[in-house]
Amino acid sequence: MCLAELARPGYGAAMSTAELVADKMKSLPDFQAEAVLTFVQELEASPSLSATEVMRLPLSERRRILANQARQAESVYRQNPEMVVEDMEAPLNYE
Repeated sequence: MCLAELARPGYGAAMSTAELVADKMKSLPDFQAEAVLTFVQELEASPSLSATEVMRLPLSERRRILANQARQAESVYRQNPEMVVEDMEAPLNYE
């Protein structure tokens, strides 16, 4: 099921993806809502490439993209240490 197919509770009408994301963000802690906004901003600012298109780029360009993504991820995790999963085998609790 895609996001747009989900019905708005109590209304029965399908919500747009943007409405659904906005509705779901209301229940997120601030640090997670900020991460969603950062992700959206990155999507708007960056060209969308498939995995195949990325692999066709020159090695130097692929390394530049990956280094930039790593810097951004490091920044997010340093600002929000609660997002770091210490035990990779432990189940995550999303409550």
